[in-house]
Amino acid sequence: MKILYAIATLALLSTSAQAWQVVERCTYSKFYGRVCTTSYLDDPVRNETQDQEDAKARRASIEKWEAFCKPKRTYDNEGVVRLVYARKGCEFGRSE
Repeated sequence: MKILYAIATLALLSTSAQAWQVVERCTYSKFYGRVCTTSYLDDPVRNETQDQEDAKARRASIEKWEAFCKPKRTYDNEGVVRLVYARKGCEFGRSE
């Protein structure tokens, strides 16, 4: 029986190249005890144009922050890299 389960598992894994998300939900009932259900959710289909637009927006945000904060790399007494900013609040993500 274990061999049958192993074959079925391998067949399922080899048919789909996409990853899935395993969701396990457990509930407790005073009559049945702990009851768990497992479901497999497929990952959503990725939109390449949306990913490119998101990457552009992320780069623009980083460039805006760097232009406002002007981070400079310094080293402390123990050789640890520290960033020094031109304006207050930049260490917390302030960009305006």
